[in-house]
Amino acid sequence: MTHNKLHSVRRFPGRLRGWQGLAVVFGCGLLPVHGLNYTLGVSTEMAGATDVLLVDSEMFVRLRNDQREITVSLGAAEIDLEYRPPKVNILGRSEDLSESKQSGQLTWREGLDERMQWTFSCGGYQGFTDYRSLWLDEYYRQLFSTVAGYQTADVGGLNASIGGKYEYLKGSGLVTCSVGWQQDEVAPGYEKIIFGPLLRGEDNLATWRFGVGSEHVLSPRVRFKQDAAAIQSTARAWRYAYGAETAWALADAWTARLRLETAKEAEFHAGSAALLMERDWEGRWFAGLALRAYADNGQIIDPLLISGAAPPLDSYLLQLTLRYAGPHATWRLALGPYLTRYSQLTPGTARFAPLYQDRDWFAAQGAWAWRF
Repeated sequence: MTHNKLHSVRRFPGRLRGWQGLAVVFGCGLLPVHGLNYTLGVSTEMAGATDVLLVDSEMFVRLRNDQREITVSLGAAEIDLEYRPPKVNILGRSEDLSESKQSGQLTWREGLDERMQWTFSCGGYQGFTDYRSLWLDEYYRQLFSTVAGYQTADVGGLNASIGGKYEYLKGSGLVTCSVGWQQDEVAPGYEKIIFGPLLRGEDNLATWRFGVGSEHVLSPRVRFKQDAAAIQSTARAWRYAYGAETAWALADAWTARLRLETAKEAEFHAGSAALLMERDWEGRWFAGLALRAYADNGQIIDPLLISGAAPPLDSYLLQLTLRYAGPHATWRLALGPYLTRYSQLTPGTARFAPLYQDRDWFAAQGAWAWRF
C-alpha cells in the first residue's frame, strides 16, 4: 500500500530557495512631487543545472514619503525541466516540460517617521512554485491520467499578512511581530487501491504563520537580530523556526555577518549557517566572500512506504560578491557554485531517483538601483 503524503509548494530554508539564481535589479526614481518619491524597478533571477532551468522576473513600483511606503509588484516565472521517468515505470516517457507562474503583491508600510510602524501585505500567484512539484505532477499524470478520478492540477495561491515594529530604544532596539495567512492549491499525490478507486491527496492547503523578532545594537560595532515563527498548515504538524544574525564591524574596512537558522516539524529538523565577509574601500566599493551550509534529515516518515517525500539533504554555497554604493546608483553582483547532495534513497522512494539526484547548480545574484 502506498503512502499518500502530499507534495507541497512550501519549502524549508535551504532547499534551493533564496540561495541560487541570477538576479538583475534596476530602478529609476522620478522627481519628488509634494514630498513623494517614486521608484520603478525590474528584477530577474535565474538558476541552472544540467536538467533544470529556473527564471523568475519581477516588476515593481514604489512610492514613499516620510510617513509611508507603498510597493506594488508583478512577477513572472518559468520552469524548464527535462523530465525523465523512473526505471520502474516502464510505460513512462521522457518529456521536456515548461511551466510559467504569474504573481502579484501589494505591501504597505505605515508610520515610517514614528517609533511604532505597521506593515500590511497581500498578494497571489498562479502556477508551480518549484521544479519538485512540477516533476511529481508529471509523474502522477503519466501514471493515472487515464484512470477515473484523476483531475488536472490548477496550482495557485493567495496570501495576506500584518506586522508591527516598535522601536523602544531610539536607533538601538526594536521588536517585531507578524501574523500571516496563505491558501495554496497544490498538485496532489495519487494512490490506486487494487480493485478500488483512485484516491486523490489533499490539494488545498491553508497555512497560518505567527512570527516575533527583535533587533539590537549591542555596541558601536555589533548588531544582533533574531526571529522566531510558529507555522500551522493543513494536515501537517506545527512547524517551528528560529534564526539569529550578528553583524560585526571588525575594523574600519572589514565587516562580517553570521546567520544561524533551525526548523523543526514533528520528526523533521533542519539547520543552516551562513557567513559573509566583506571589505570596503572608502564606503563605496565592497568585495566579499559568502559561505552557506544547510542540512536536514528528510521528510520520509516510513522508508518502506512509497512516497514522494524528500530524503535527507546537504547543500553548500560559495559566492564571491562585489557591490558599489554611490550617491545615486547602487549595484551588487555575487557568483559561485551551489551544490545539493541527497542521502541514499529508501525502497519506498527509489522510484523518485531522477528527482532526488545530486545536482551542481550555478548560483549568481545581481542588483542595480538608481535613486533621486
